[in-house]
Amino acid sequence: MDFNLSDEQQMLRDAAARFVREQYGFEARRQLVAGAGWSRERWAQYADMGWLALAVPEAYGGLGCGFIETAIVAEELGRGLVLEPFIGCAVLAARLIETADAPGFAAAKERLLPGLAAGTVQIALAHSEPASRFQLDGVTAVARREGSGWVVDGVKMMVPAAGIADHFIVSARVEGQGIGLWLVPRDAVALQLYPLIDGTRAGDVELRSVFVGAESQLSSPGAALGLLEEALDRAALAQVAEALGCMEAVLATTSDYLKTRQQFGQPIGKFQALQHRMAEMFVEVQETRSILYRGIAHLQDAPAARRQAVSAAKVMLGSAGRFVGGQGIQLHGGIGVTDEYRIGHCYKRLLVLEKLYGDSDWHLGRFVQAQKEAA
Repeated sequence: MDFNLSDEQQMLRDAAARFVREQYGFEARRQLVAGAGWSRERWAQYADMGWLALAVPEAYGGLGCGFIETAIVAEELGRGLVLEPFIGCAVLAARLIETADAPGFAAAKERLLPGLAAGTVQIALAHSEPASRFQLDGVTAVARREGSGWVVDGVKMMVPAAGIADHFIVSARVEGQGIGLWLVPRDAVALQLYPLIDGTRAGDVELRSVFVGAESQLSSPGAALGLLEEALDRAALAQVAEALGCMEAVLATTSDYLKTRQQFGQPIGKFQALQHRMAEMFVEVQETRSILYRGIAHLQDAPAARRQAVSAAKVMLGSAGRFVGGQGIQLHGGIGVTDEYRIGHCYKRLLVLEKLYGDSDWHLGRFVQAQKEAA
């Protein structure tokens, strides 16, 4: 694997870094958190810069880039603690729409993928349930045939960016056949919205005998789990890239603070004990980058190898994120936990990223199981 970025990839990184630095300052983010929780104007800018089209095939109006480009943008957006659902919409939902294999969904695919790339359509995955505990097959929502379509009943919880989604991709179980996926419009469901600890928004989605046409079915019952797992692995790996950017921001901010904070007539960064802590934080960040690269290298491999690499990266995200974020707060002292300072917000974002799409414990168990399958 070549670790050097091409000229085009470096330009992409520079553009994303410049956007975060010049237009997504911390105070601007705090205002969004206190308001709508995201910016429609910023989302349109993401589309104008091509970021929402990275994972969309060229045949559908996208750029058809590889996952490396997605990871580059996710890392820079993580550095800026952006609130917009880049991963949930432009990575996860886009992949599910792209890989949908139901013959009747072709027309919807022709309409939705260009909309995702242009930023005019927002789609969220509604899969997790109160008792699922991250298990992909832990689905109690049901779908039954009725006339020319389907009727879906169930409750989905912790759907990121549920409040801004135009459509939901909903998983449901068909008796005797397995789990399928359906596209459900926003106005057909009941929403209960709430903020998460990092300032982003999520919601619970209730489907009460919602009727959808046959053309809304993404995948036949029994075939959806494979598509769902592959798309969620992509989203989880993109999360690792976002967390990497967030941890690098913690490292840079803490380093600057230690150079300017004076105690006993000198910068506290000269104290050896604090230098050791910074060195440990640096090691954790570099290990996260290494395991992200490993995950990208195995993303196209057989399912067992892919699961192993992605789960290893998610476990590393959990441990490194808690350590780097916690040490960043500790080294700042009291200012580190104030709402007016970014370090505490970085720590909260890292905690949320660890929980979404499977927490560390769940991914550790899946890593062990994948090792057994690969043996």
